[in-house]
Amino acid sequence: MSEWERVRLDEVIALDVDAVPVTATASYDIVGVLNRGRGLLFRDPIAGDETSYKTLNRIRPNQIVYSRLKAFEGAITVAPNDLGEAYASQEFPTFTCGERILPDYFRLLTTKKRLWEQLQALSTGMGGRRERVKPADFLTIEVALPSLSEQGRIVDVMAAVDAQIAALTEEIEAATRTLGVLRADVPEADEVPIASVVDGIDSGKSVQTKGEAPVQGKARVLKLSAVQLGHFDANEAKRLDDHSGYAQAHLVNDGDLLITRSNTPERVGYVAVAFDVPPDTYLPDLIWRIRPDESRCLATYLGHLLSAAEFRARIAASASGTSKSMQKINKKNFGALKVPVPEAITDQEAYVAKCDAMADALRVGNAELSHLRAFRSALLASLLNQEIEIPESYDALLEEVS
Repeated sequence: MSEWERVRLDEVIALDVDAVPVTATASYDIVGVLNRGRGLLFRDPIAGDETSYKTLNRIRPNQIVYSRLKAFEGAITVAPNDLGEAYASQEFPTFTCGERILPDYFRLLTTKKRLWEQLQALSTGMGGRRERVKPADFLTIEVALPSLSEQGRIVDVMAAVDAQIAALTEEIEAATRTLGVLRADVPEADEVPIASVVDGIDSGKSVQTKGEAPVQGKARVLKLSAVQLGHFDANEAKRLDDHSGYAQAHLVNDGDLLITRSNTPERVGYVAVAFDVPPDTYLPDLIWRIRPDESRCLATYLGHLLSAAEFRARIAASASGTSKSMQKINKKNFGALKVPVPEAITDQEAYVAKCDAMADALRVGNAELSHLRAFRSALLASLLNQEIEIPESYDALLEEVS
């Protein structure tokens, strides 16, 4: 096992702020810092005559930057090495890495909970009164530091995993676009009100829970997030210790067509068919169950059709509410929405088959991505905790294949 040393940040990085005077006739590309080490937040440019700031901090490639006010939330990152002109307010101090630490290695540290907790400990107070983390205090943080060569190996291995994640993400995005195209290619048919092809719409029920994660083999109630855009996630649920307030009619079963009756304007009216539903899973009040007349309209057909962009827009337009952040649909307006329903069930089945094939591929891809991200998190933790060491022979192997 190679030797790691404990160092204070002021031993390996230095405060390096480039304060640029604001010129009224100039335009400035503004950035912030996302919490939990998720990188820079790129904001709209501002004109010099539109801001009261006399100076702005220039953010340079590979510099460490954090939000003094939001540091307790883990708002720290390392700027990309290909960053162009970017600026932030004086609330975002910048630091340059010395010869003993690689910027890419420190970028990995910014994604770990340990550093966020250290920043939180330096930021006292509560809520809006929370004090800012001063650069001098930030530099007192201690980190474990391997040799430069081992830092490079860790960075290289994690970059390889990140490349796999990026490639898989691109595949999933392409599959999502393809599924959207397939859903939009609806069969030609007369449009009829939804109410004319359904036997009823069942309401859920609201009960108090502690919001805890569900336990295998125990009762649970779905969260609103269980119904995504044409996709059902049974894991999005809460533990239900007392289900006496629910009736048999509130149970969710495989094949149920569910719709969110209240959500943000972008997500209200999400529709999905439930599958792999654990026993004793109950329907909350913010989700309805649609019961199609299967002799006239398949639940799976409506599930894909109502997830197509055109019909998503119709559902959203029928929603109302006093709050712009939360909208609701009602059964009357929803039932009055017109959709094309082929009389031949075989035509519906053909539409469902092509959509299902892509939806299944998408589910497999998302599951693989979830596992890959969990693997990345575990691998990085093991590397930084010195539970796994990358041998020096790794460098020789890279030289041979390069």
